[in-house]
Amino acid sequence: MERFTIRNCRVVDGTGRPAFNGYVTVLDNRIEYVGTTPPALLGRKIEADGLTITPGFIDMHSHSDLTLFADGRAVSKISQGITLEIVGQCGISGAPLYGHMEDEIGKFFDRHHIIRRPYTGMKDYLREVERHIAVNILALIGHGTLRRGVMGEEDAPATLTQIQTMQEAVDLAMQAGAIGLSTGLIYPPGCYTTTEEIVEVTRPIAKHRGLYFSHLRNEGDALVEAVDEALRIGKEARVGVQLSHHKAMGPHNWGKTRITLDHIDQAIVAGQDVYMDQYPYVASATSLTALLPDWALIGGSEKALERLKNTALLTRIIHETERKESRFGWDRTRIGTVREGQDRGLQGRSLARIAEDWGMPPVKVLIKILQDNEMQVSMIRFGMGEEDLERVFRHPRTLIGTDGGGSAPDGPLSQGNPHPRTYGTFPRVLSKFTRDKHWVSLEEAVHKMTGLAAHRLGLKHRGRIAPGFMADLVVLDPDRIDDVATFENPHQTAQGISQVYVNGSLVWQHNRHTGQMPGRALRYYEER
Repeated sequence: MERFTIRNCRVVDGTGRPAFNGYVTVLDNRIEYVGTTPPALLGRKIEADGLTITPGFIDMHSHSDLTLFADGRAVSKISQGITLEIVGQCGISGAPLYGHMEDEIGKFFDRHHIIRRPYTGMKDYLREVERHIAVNILALIGHGTLRRGVMGEEDAPATLTQIQTMQEAVDLAMQAGAIGLSTGLIYPPGCYTTTEEIVEVTRPIAKHRGLYFSHLRNEGDALVEAVDEALRIGKEARVGVQLSHHKAMGPHNWGKTRITLDHIDQAIVAGQDVYMDQYPYVASATSLTALLPDWALIGGSEKALERLKNTALLTRIIHETERKESRFGWDRTRIGTVREGQDRGLQGRSLARIAEDWGMPPVKVLIKILQDNEMQVSMIRFGMGEEDLERVFRHPRTLIGTDGGGSAPDGPLSQGNPHPRTYGTFPRVLSKFTRDKHWVSLEEAVHKMTGLAAHRLGLKHRGRIAPGFMADLVVLDPDRIDDVATFENPHQTAQGISQVYVNGSLVWQHNRHTGQMPGRALRYYEER
């Protein structure tokens, strides 16, 4: 047994209660003692020099499902204090894999030269992903991944047999340890799915006390209606609802969070279990294909590329895209990461600026970049307002998520131009929102990122610094903590994080990864 005591620290325990000066003792992978006086058994002594110790941060919205296979160090997450990631978001998950989805996932392994141990189900995915990881994960079932495997890429209603197949798959994945189901209703094939179908596919998670995570069908003009749809799905399926990265996109939609938060509050008062999550930036990130009409993406990337070569269909695509995006503003959309072998000089530049340089309309620049990259290119969208950001953050049911996968300044995940939230989300909350803007106290901010998140997820032994809880811990300097990653140079780890422990093991110290890999793929049925 290994015992160590972190002493002379300021304890912010994750409950929201005021901080206190004290001692924290860890025995193996659990917290043994927390108090203001020295424990009877200190073991190895670690001097905190007056720094603050908090529970490990819980990333409520992560896309590290596959990146952990490429680099299990999870540098971009661990370096900002994250010790638990909820993966499988926006309808996209590492399992379960039906039909052609096993081959689709295999392409990721091939690109990153990973020796693959084949899997298809959630049970095997969890076993494989936890072989060498530094961070803990809980996995969602991606509705989009499941539907594509069962039905293909088409815009068609699911038959009764197909719905039953998906329900059985969901139930089996929940038995294997999944925490719930996620949908990405703004993306194919989620955007082709009726509300009624989603309710039916979601129903099996209810008996497992699972949760429904939703990337809404619309985050702009039809935001209010999309929130109402998610609430309806939760109510009819009798499950808790988590609204992913809640926001109002586009200047003409700013202020709509007043309405959506009112609808959420009404649902809570009526007895619904509803939370939301948020990242602390006014810019979002997703696939550049999201700018095209839904119908243009039916059948997958190959079919979409064929439509872009069809003169009549291309004219229609350009007209519909121009009408929508001109209102949003081409200057608000930047190229994220381009396909390997393409012009990396485009990364970080706006479509409006590229259009000026190329001497063509922005919508045609969009089409050309999609064609050149075979639809595999991301974007960053500066579409949110500061007042909405603050309004959502201050809501008592708002938690924090990166909406990013794992990255690292070195190694196989160091390429590309990810959103800086991948490295800076949690430090940014503690610096910009807490220390600088005083939107909430340090204790309240940490509570959102730890204890409240664990409570929402139903985790009995994580999210707090208390005897018997798992020793997921962060030692930080509240006066120095800051996000350093930028849109121009995102691969930069945060400052002010001194140490990070996962399950009692030190994984981050002196701004370096220790090489320890103590992370686990948690099984939801064991954690409740």
